[in-house]
Amino acid sequence: MTDPTRALYASVYRGDTTWNANLDARLARLESGSLDAKSRELIFVVGHLLNENGEAARYHQKRARKHGAINDDFRLILKILDFYRGLRIFQDAQKLVGFWRSGNFPEIRKPSNGSVQEIFEEIIRTRTYIANGFRVYSADGDWLRLYLERSDNIKASPKSLDDRLVQLVSLAVTLKNHRYSNNWNDGCIQVHDEKARALGASAQDILEVVQIIEICESSATALQGKQYLDLD
Repeated sequence: MTDPTRALYASVYRGDTTWNANLDARLARLESGSLDAKSRELIFVVGHLLNENGEAARYHQKRARKHGAINDDFRLILKILDFYRGLRIFQDAQKLVGFWRSGNFPEIRKPSNGSVQEIFEEIIRTRTYIANGFRVYSADGDWLRLYLERSDNIKASPKSLDDRLVQLVSLAVTLKNHRYSNNWNDGCIQVHDEKARALGASAQDILEVVQIIEICESSATALQGKQYLDLD
């Protein structure tokens, strides 16, 4: 299989051997890193999905399968993407919608049973903290409860991934969310960083997640050039 990112670089940058060699060196650096092959390929899948680069995502999906990834792993990745893309909308609304701009979280619709405070107490019992994401959903008590249900579903989903890798995948997604939500998403990044480390991820593992996302951004830029510019 030909790596679509390498093929894009060769097509878009053509005779610039230095630029293409730099990409090869960055990819080689990752392949000799601390992340195991399955983790590395799955983070690449996430990065290319975030950039809507389907060909590259499928390429790394095939490679991930060779290292033991199963269909449930890819379904879990989609659930995490779904979960955090929804959260991003609410986080962006904190800057754009009048009743959130103050940083306060009003309760506009009460839950059909119980109270928002009781739901928060359940969150603390199961997670020991209340992330900003839960607070923004509390404007509608039942929406908050449904958000908690989705979070629990992700935790219980069948997978071959260990918990460390789930946190690294979530970290990769929240790093991308941060670009859209400015500083509202810092807490999510920190939570997944700290959880991944507590589960055994090293500083180098975290670094390589960031580096993979950068490579995926590079691939997305080359894809834009291929699709939108006349480079003949």
